[in-house]
Amino acid sequence: MEPSARVPRAWAPTAIAASFLAALPNAAFAGGFGIEQSAYYQGMSYAGAATGSPSLASISWNPATASYALSGLQAEASASVILMSADVTVLNPQDQFPPPGAAETDIGRNALIGASYVTWQLDDKTVLGLSLTSPFGLGTKPDDTNWAGKYEGITTYIFNVNATPMLSYEIARGVSVGLGVQVDYFGLKRQTAATPQGLANFKADDIGVGFVAGIDVQPAPGTSIGLGFRSSIDHKAEGHVELGSIGKAPAEASIQLPEMLSLGVRHALSPSTRVLGEVEWVNWSRLDVIPVVLQGSLAGLVPAGATVANFDFRWRDGWLFALGGEYDWSPNLTLRTGVAYEVSPVDGATTRLVQDPDSNRVWLSIGSSYTMSDGSRLDFSYSHVFFENDAPFNRVPGSTLFTAPPLLGTADVSMDVISVGLKMDLSSLFPSPPALK
Repeated sequence: MEPSARVPRAWAPTAIAASFLAALPNAAFAGGFGIEQSAYYQGMSYAGAATGSPSLASISWNPATASYALSGLQAEASASVILMSADVTVLNPQDQFPPPGAAETDIGRNALIGASYVTWQLDDKTVLGLSLTSPFGLGTKPDDTNWAGKYEGITTYIFNVNATPMLSYEIARGVSVGLGVQVDYFGLKRQTAATPQGLANFKADDIGVGFVAGIDVQPAPGTSIGLGFRSSIDHKAEGHVELGSIGKAPAEASIQLPEMLSLGVRHALSPSTRVLGEVEWVNWSRLDVIPVVLQGSLAGLVPAGATVANFDFRWRDGWLFALGGEYDWSPNLTLRTGVAYEVSPVDGATTRLVQDPDSNRVWLSIGSSYTMSDGSRLDFSYSHVFFENDAPFNRVPGSTLFTAPPLLGTADVSMDVISVGLKMDLSSLFPSPPALK
C-alpha cells in the first residue's frame, strides 16, 4: 500500500473525534465549565488519569505518560453522551420586569462530545503525541425562553477545541518527562439575554497558545506516580454585540482560561488488581469580573470603549479528589469503578451563574475494557453525578445599560454520562522508525 493511502486510515480516529467535538453544544461536566473526557478513566471517576496506563488519554493530563505507548502508531478516540437536567426556580418572579415569565424551567441540554489521542514512538526513549480535546464548554437554554430570569440569560453556548502536540522522553530508567504546546480555539458562540431594548447577543472567539509539561516516575514495579501541568491560556475574544433593533457594534472580552495541576498514582496490588488515585487543582479564581468592551460606537448611542456588560464570575479554585480500582476479570475483560468528590469554583449564591448553576458534586462511576485483538480495545463507562440540592442563586443582569432587580432562586442539577472509546494499534501502517546507528 502506498503511503498516501495509509494516512486517511491511520488518522481516522482523530477525524472521527473531531466531528464529535463539533456535533453539539457542549455541556459543562467538570467544575465550572471544564470538561474531562476519557471512556477509560471516566470508569474510575478519573482516578489515576495523570499517570501512565494502557490508555493514551492520560497524555491529556500528563504528556510524560506518552512513554507508556506501544511502538509504532497508536490511536484512541472517545465519545461521551451527557444527559443533563438543570431545573431552576425563581423565588421572586413578581419583582422582575413585566411580564415576569415562568418561575420554573429546565435550562439543561444534552450533548455529545469527543476526544482523540495519537502517539508515535520514535525510539525506545522518545515518543511523539497529539491530543485533540475540548477542555472547556457550556451549552444551556431554558425550555421556556420567556422565563423570569430572561434578563440574566436565555442561551449560552461556549465551544472550545484544543490541539496539543507533545513529546515525552525517558531521562532515566522508570523516569519520563514530557512537554507540549497547546493551540486553543475558544468561541463564545452565543450569549443571549433580554433587555428593555430587545434581545441582546454577544458572539466572539479567539485562538490562544499555552503549554503542557509533566513527569512520570516508577519507583517500584507495578507503581507509577505522575504529575502533569496545563498552563493558562489568554484569549482576547473579538466579535460583536447586537442589541435588539438598535444595531450592532464590534466588541471584545478578555478571558484567561485556568491552568490545571494533576497528581495521579497507580499501584498494582496483584497481577490482576490495581488501585488508583487522583488529586486535581484548577485555578478558576482567574475568572473574576470580565467586561465586554465596545470597539466601535453602538448606533451612535454608546461610544467605543464603553463597557456594555460584565461576566461576573468571582470564582474560587476548584479541586477533584478521586479513588478508583480495576480488576482483570479475564485476559480480555477488565472491570473498573471509582468515586470522586469535586469542589466547585462556585462558593455561594452570588457566584452561581444562572447559565451554569454549578455546585460541589460527587461522582460514582463504573467501566470496562474489552480487548478484541492484540491491536484493539473497546472501552465503556457510565457515571452518575450528584449535585447540591436546592443550590441558591442571587444574580443581577450583567448589562451595564440598564438596572434590573436581583434574581433569587434555587437550582437542582443532575447528570449522567455514558462514554465509549476505541483504541487501535496502527503500527503495521506506521511502524516506529529504525534505531539510529
